[in-house]
Amino acid sequence: MMTPCNAFVSPPPSESQRQTASEAMLTNFPMNPARPLGAKRASGRRNLLALIVVTVCSFGFVGNRFQPSCAVAQSPTSPLLGRMSPDADVRGLIEQLGHPSYAMRVRARENLERMGLQAFDDLHEAQYHPDSEIAMTARYLVGSLMVSWSTDTDPPAVREALDEYGAQSDAERQNRMDRLAELPARQGLAALARLVRFETSLRLSREAALAIMRGPMSEDGAVRRAEASTIREVLGQNTRQAADWLRVYADDLEQGEYAADAWRKLIAQQRLAVDEGNDSAATRPAVLELVRVCATRAARAGQIDQALAVASEHLDLIPPRSDELMDACSWAIDNKLHPLVLKLRARHPAPFTRHPILLYGAAEATLAGEMGNTISPTEAATKAADELALAAAAIDPLPMHGTEAAEAMSPKAIEEIAQRHRETGRSLQSRGLFRWAEREYRHIINSLPIDAILAANARAELAVMFGELNRHQEVVDALEPIVDRTDKDQAYARRLQSQALNVAKLKSTMMYHKGLAAATQRADQDAATARETLLAALELEPDNVDILIAMYRTQGDEEWQKLVRRRIQSLALMFDNQIEAIKLQSQARVRFPDLGARLAQGYNQYAWLICNTEGDKKKALQYSLKSLELTPDNPAQLDTCGRCYFALGDYESAVRVQRRAVKIEPHSPPLQRQLEEFEAALAVKNAQPKP
Repeated sequence: MMTPCNAFVSPPPSESQRQTASEAMLTNFPMNPARPLGAKRASGRRNLLALIVVTVCSFGFVGNRFQPSCAVAQSPTSPLLGRMSPDADVRGLIEQLGHPSYAMRVRARENLERMGLQAFDDLHEAQYHPDSEIAMTARYLVGSLMVSWSTDTDPPAVREALDEYGAQSDAERQNRMDRLAELPARQGLAALARLVRFETSLRLSREAALAIMRGPMSEDGAVRRAEASTIREVLGQNTRQAADWLRVYADDLEQGEYAADAWRKLIAQQRLAVDEGNDSAATRPAVLELVRVCATRAARAGQIDQALAVASEHLDLIPPRSDELMDACSWAIDNKLHPLVLKLRARHPAPFTRHPILLYGAAEATLAGEMGNTISPTEAATKAADELALAAAAIDPLPMHGTEAAEAMSPKAIEEIAQRHRETGRSLQSRGLFRWAEREYRHIINSLPIDAILAANARAELAVMFGELNRHQEVVDALEPIVDRTDKDQAYARRLQSQALNVAKLKSTMMYHKGLAAATQRADQDAATARETLLAALELEPDNVDILIAMYRTQGDEEWQKLVRRRIQSLALMFDNQIEAIKLQSQARVRFPDLGARLAQGYNQYAWLICNTEGDKKKALQYSLKSLELTPDNPAQLDTCGRCYFALGDYESAVRVQRRAVKIEPHSPPLQRQLEEFEAALAVKNAQPKP
């Protein structure tokens, strides 16, 4: 948002700022000894005079950037409108920036400054003018224009995201774009289109366009047509690369579908410009990102063949570096374009043999096969994939503790190898490849001494994975060695605590799953063991909702039921008190960190407890919805919301919300199990005869 005129003009610059200003002027108006005196360039003395004239022309500071004064830069036009000045006038002035007469050059520059954003599009093109002086002056003018990034009609969230946008670093500008793209109902669409047109960085202009194109299309035709109209109105006749992308995207919005032929034609044009090198604005990374966005959109539209075709045609744009290949493989797998991974391996076999993540990617692609199905692969695909996964696990192995190989390595080197295997295990777990992840974790556990911190980390993470898979006894087996060690060795316990491994939580987790393992048995003795163990786990971690839910579901006499109800009421009251305390903190003048996240967690904890046990279910749903207002699209909180709807008998809403959660985190066993439960209940309900 453009700050009012007075706010943009800072107090007189300091000596260091004046020096920076002089350096900036020299950068934008360098000497060119190759040009003869009197032919378009002034002499060194005239250059100095030019610097004085330009410096006197009312500059102020905004952040670390120079901006012209409001009297010069303000434009009567809105950045939402198309080009308003006659092309010939603007282009004629641009040509005069290289005139042999110094006075003509200065006059042309001043006129272009007064035009402001009316001249922006032509000035941006002039940055690549064959006359170096025109190009440099155009770059300076483009960088010095003040843009009203937000308008009075923008929603408050958009104005907040664009507040002082022009004074931010590139990284922060990217963050602001991400915020705009995440706003509900595409509130940030016009603002992002504005950034496509007026952002001085071509890379960020492209990022703004990609942020728009990555967004989902509305199912409402009227909404889509309005969005297409907004995009075209904001872009005007702008000829930037990113603007060309958005015009094709606007056509998609109007038609309500991905137009494969139009996109392939556009990509081919831009690819030709890259290959021939006749357009400095076209780069290989930019075209590659466009290809990925198009392939992603085609895949989402169910056009898998089109997605594979457009991506396969441009695989040569991917550099054969390991990090670039990892990024490409991850993108392909996320979009179920598994054959691309195998094609990349065929093109660049060497990096795949050196890097486990790449080879695991090839294994996952092999497992999926042509149909992209890793849930129920064929026997042949499973065998071939397992062979690749085994080869990946064998890359850079840890030496066995106590062997000569281990003694020959430094502790630091061993730690680095173990950390790489740990990160690989996490990556595999996040993709739902649990067997392969287990092998990575066990490799660390079996290779390192039991008192090694990384061995304890691997055990803790393996236990979490087993817990999500409902493999309760294996959770106990993973944690018991370190829990027993902490009981006997206080120094070891302190070392774990210093590395953010909560000893009490490790022990309570072990006992919780020991109780769940006993509760699955039918015998009365096992039920008694379950009650005793779960109660002991709760004593170690009194605010653990899942333990209390397990106690509620465990058989017991009347005394047991009274005990559980008292604990539920007490914990619910505690969460309510925490919520009120956080609300009071939010009203205080003192800033408290992460208030929104903490409040969302409090709402979610209360809702999860009540919807799984007993209490005010409607209040639980209200709290759950409030948590999602604070932190939208959090899969754990969506999971809670689904359970709240289910507890109230609204199976349709439960399924709808749970599907959103699974879409965000598709490889989470608990989310998947709950979705199956909700869908089964809905199917039974729908099968019943209508009254």
